[in-house]
Amino acid sequence: MAAWTDRYLELAVRGVRSTEVAGKIAAHLARFAEYVMDAYGHDRLSAVVRRDIVSWRDNLAGERGLAPATVNAHLASLSAFTTWVGAQNATALPHGHPTTGVRGLPLPALEPRALTEAHVRSLKSMLDRLGPHYQLKGGRTECVPNR
Repeated sequence: MAAWTDRYLELAVRGVRSTEVAGKIAAHLARFAEYVMDAYGHDRLSAVVRRDIVSWRDNLAGERGLAPATVNAHLASLSAFTTWVGAQNATALPHGHPTTGVRGLPLPALEPRALTEAHVRSLKSMLDRLGPHYQLKGGRTECVPNR
């Protein structure tokens, strides 16, 4: 897996993605390689199956306590990597594309952003002060400079 990862990062990521994103992808793939090494005692990509991906996803969310969006980013990096490997050498993944059918974690509902009462009061006060700066001229409103 290390050889494939290095090749993927060199040919498909570095120079194409920003340095920051390339670093994150490398970290995601390193975490997966570590997980496979712990599970199997080797890092052969050909041994990876869908069940391993699901188990890794659950490990990231459960034991490591990563946020759902972070876990989904890890899955996206791994999916792009395995797709690239499959395109380079179809025999490298003899059990098929392991990330196929593995869904990301559901994201929590977004919290609505609303103005606080103090912000609303401040906004209304500011709008009230703008009134004298505008006057109606010929059916349209124009700004009158301060005098």
